[in-house]
Amino acid sequence: LKKILYIGIPNGLENSMFQLGKIAVLSLVSGLGTASLAANAVGNNIANFAILPGMSFGFALLTVCAQCVGAGDFEQVKYYTKHMMRVEYLCLIASNIILYHAACVVTIWPLSFTLPNTLRAAADVKVTMVLSIISMWVFRFGFSYLLTMVFHMGIFGVWVAMTIDWLVRGIFFVCRYKSGRWQKIIF
Repeated sequence: LKKILYIGIPNGLENSMFQLGKIAVLSLVSGLGTASLAANAVGNNIANFAILPGMSFGFALLTVCAQCVGAGDFEQVKYYTKHMMRVEYLCLIASNIILYHAACVVTIWPLSFTLPNTLRAAADVKVTMVLSIISMWVFRFGFSYLLTMVFHMGIFGVWVAMTIDWLVRGIFFVCRYKSGRWQKIIF
């Protein structure tokens, strides 16, 4: 039970804070008017299709890496992470070749949302939680506010802020992965 809670509580907090941040950003969007709110809703539905292959690979990577971590084989974790991320990028490129959001999905999204599953599989959940929460509130919400309210970019500012959040997360998670410290987590 202790091992399950060790992984489950930070992961639950991370997801809760992420959803709360999305609601906060949505409150900014609602202040832009009905047309912006409707455009954002439609855009989010389309965007979900753009990340669908990435979400699938994220779940698969979590399962595969957890098995390898359980076996104590971190070389296999590295192999599968590299291999599955490469295939994911190819799938995302094939399905997202034409739009700003799609270009960000292809280049940034996997490092922000799939790579952390390798860290989570190795029980590095506290770091992923802290990095995700900070990135969500500072970059996604902070830049959403700045770009919509100060620079008057409207709904496009919210989407730019979202991709800034992805970029920052991706940088943090790549650095954490390359450091190898996630391999030394003992719980």
